[in-house]
Amino acid sequence: MGITPHWSADDMGEEPVRAEQLKSLMARLGIRILQTELLDRALTHASIAAETQEPVSDYEALEFLGDAVLGLAVAHHLLEHKPNSTPGEYSRIRAALVNRRTLAELAQKLDIAPTIRLGKGEEQSGGRHRSALLADCVEALIGAIYLDQGWEAARDFVIHVTHEEFEEALTQDVQLDHKSRLQHYCQAERIPLPKFELVRSDGPDHRKQFEVEVLLKDQPHGRGVGLSKKEAEQNAARVALERVGVYRA
Repeated sequence: MGITPHWSADDMGEEPVRAEQLKSLMARLGIRILQTELLDRALTHASIAAETQEPVSDYEALEFLGDAVLGLAVAHHLLEHKPNSTPGEYSRIRAALVNRRTLAELAQKLDIAPTIRLGKGEEQSGGRHRSALLADCVEALIGAIYLDQGWEAARDFVIHVTHEEFEEALTQDVQLDHKSRLQHYCQAERIPLPKFELVRSDGPDHRKQFEVEVLLKDQPHGRGVGLSKKEAEQNAARVALERVGVYRA
């Protein structure tokens, strides 16, 4: 389904129409911004400035602010819900949420594209559908909420609209294999990557069993057994993660 532009440079003189549009958007998103000029600015692209003699403020500064607020809100939420994670795990989950693809998808879910003010050239070149532009507007919207309503309102909005994405990121992180998790742990702790050493392999070829020991900083941190070296390494890594307090079975 295509997006029908609801606002363009031709509408610059229709302040009542724009005001009603912004009011409708706030009601739909469940947000309150008293300084509606902030919301208007958050959804105004720089391309519109070339098509009017009136001064126009675009979303770029608000996008810069919103990016910082978004990152802090996600980090705060992660700390509250995964208090025993490593810095590496926090960074990985946050990166899954704070990126252009996720934000563009969020913009589509919130359906903010029709309210974005664009110049004719940007409109004709498909700017209303561009992921980067949509992502920028989401961040600018967060920045506007922060300036108008403060930190708690901005944080609550971020957590509310990213709830599904947050749960998905947590699920994907849990599903990350043990060996990769152990490697991420070592990188976060700035220690050498783990070493896996084959301790033994016995049994018939069709049913051979392997035992592997994992070393962190050349010290044994666990052994694992499996029907392949890869399976044994995964099991050894799981034991090591339990011992360093990262993994909770």
